[in-house]
Amino acid sequence: MSTLKQTMLTGVFWSAVEKYSAFFISLIISAILARILSPSEYGVVTVASVIIDFFALFVSMGIGPAIIQYKDLTETDLDSIFTATLILGLVLGGVFFVSSWTIANFYDNQLLVPICQILAVNLLMNSANLVPNSLMMRDLRFKFVATRSLILQIISGIFAIIVAYYGWSVYALVIPPIFTSICVCVINLYYYPRRIDWHFNLIPLKRIFSYSIYQFLFDSVNYFSRNLDKLVIGRLMSMDALGYYDKSYRLMMMPLSKVTQVLNPVLQPVLSTLQDDINEMEKKYGKLVSILSNVSFPLAIYLLFTAYDLINIVYGNKWDLAVPAFQILTLSLPLQMILSSSGGVFQSANSTQYMFLTGIRNTFFTVSTLFIATFWFKTIEAIAWSWNISLCINFILT
Repeated sequence: MSTLKQTMLTGVFWSAVEKYSAFFISLIISAILARILSPSEYGVVTVASVIIDFFALFVSMGIGPAIIQYKDLTETDLDSIFTATLILGLVLGGVFFVSSWTIANFYDNQLLVPICQILAVNLLMNSANLVPNSLMMRDLRFKFVATRSLILQIISGIFAIIVAYYGWSVYALVIPPIFTSICVCVINLYYYPRRIDWHFNLIPLKRIFSYSIYQFLFDSVNYFSRNLDKLVIGRLMSMDALGYYDKSYRLMMMPLSKVTQVLNPVLQPVLSTLQDDINEMEKKYGKLVSILSNVSFPLAIYLLFTAYDLINIVYGNKWDLAVPAFQILTLSLPLQMILSSSGGVFQSANSTQYMFLTGIRNTFFTVSTLFIATFWFKTIEAIAWSWNISLCINFILT
């Protein structure tokens, strides 16, 4: 067995241990919390989470994949990058904190003020974790990452259930992730300690700029493609409708994410070793697409016909209104599963520019169909159909 294949299989194995263990744990936690919290409470947290994800884009700036790709960055270079991300996280965390009142007024829900202010801490933690996390992936430490993530998810999940049971409402959904990100930061900086570069050298950032800028731009347009539907539902419909839609979307995404998240963290670090042999990379990726197809199409059919029972078992009968949207979204599962792996190939082939241009085109079709569904039909089922239609177009073009 070749060294590359062995590395790939080892990485996939430990990534699978992390993701599938996390899948069952998160499923149990979600099932319990869904019976305690209401759809509108989930809707509020969804809005806050989607908006903070936008701010997080500017913290990451496409730097993580660039660190993995540029394997000759020195310790001094990494300290300079770490300092830059830390400053960005501090500034953007403050901006998000101050923006909480504006966000709450826009959505006419004052509960968003404390929720956004608490989540602002995550921006600082994400900035501190960016460089150490990337170094772990660059060094192929998949086993360590899997063990760390699994332990912290169990602890934070138990914590979430306890605080929800004692009536902490939406805070049960936002405080545990803060706890997890702080713990990850402490662990990361213990194994990959970084210093603040008070001289703030911009040369390392300029060096990776041509790679990271297109990664950042792609992430930005992909953000709107993935999240605009939730922002629109929360603003133009109701928090209840958003809660039902988000639950159906997340349940559909669970099998998708637990397959692609096993592969994607491994895909770029491993395939980047073939960046000078595109033909070999093409062969490896072709085999991967074949495997994903054989898994995803039967899975989508199964989820379609078991939708009602599945939602009732996992979330309870108060979530029945999420069933139609879930059934529609399951039809997109095979194409999403295959399409979501394409980013690792763009990154490994040093083609983040093409990835960005592809992202712009895909986002155009996604946003166009979304607005037609929202303003013409005004139902979460129509929005789910718009997602499927745009995905078919984007899959063919990509």
